[in-house]
Amino acid sequence: MSLIKELADALGGKSVCVISITGAGGKTTALSCLAREYAKRNLSVLITTTTKFQGPKQFDYGLNHAFTEESDVLLHEPVKGEIVYFASKSVLDMKKYVAPRPEILSLLIPRYDVTVIEADGARTLPLKLHTERDPVIIPETTATLAVMGASAYLDRADNNCFGFEGDGIADIAFYQSLIDNPEGVLKRAKGKKLILINQCDSVSDVSVFDALRSPCPIVKGSLQKDLVYV
Repeated sequence: MSLIKELADALGGKSVCVISITGAGGKTTALSCLAREYAKRNLSVLITTTTKFQGPKQFDYGLNHAFTEESDVLLHEPVKGEIVYFASKSVLDMKKYVAPRPEILSLLIPRYDVTVIEADGARTLPLKLHTERDPVIIPETTATLAVMGASAYLDRADNNCFGFEGDGIADIAFYQSLIDNPEGVLKRAKGKKLILINQCDSVSDVSVFDALRSPCPIVKGSLQKDLVYV
């Protein structure tokens, strides 16, 4: 079963939709995979961020166009089946690109069938405990994909969870705490909500995650292998 197709079906794409991706353990990969899938469905796709993410030279997003200037992206006429990247250059880190101005994003969203937004940062760690500032979920969001990385399972929690300080290991109780905690993976989630336990190919017994409980559906899978684990 294709994980990417299942996520695309669950999160939208039949009409104008805005998907915000939060958490850790594969957000940028999820963004890229969803964008490619929606483009295959002959939808116009805009990818961007409300915080910061990797530039088009640092990550293969499968782009048709990449814009960093407001005037250029506003002049562009979206085409069905294409992927358009838009974010501003960071003055602090040339490999990172930062959020467009909200008023510009509000103008762009209605022009595209799908907008996919990286709404969080985790410095490549597989788990995330949010700060007061994040995630940044815009009002136009119609679906939220909250990502958790299975690669942290049974490893030290402080080495694998951005924002967490303390002792212990990332066992199932720890994963559950990140679902239950108001600062955890579902913080500020809006619209349709879905939790993805990604990187399940790194765990010998994926059934351990069956014990997790959530107010929204949980999907176990591997974006790298495009597999759903049942």
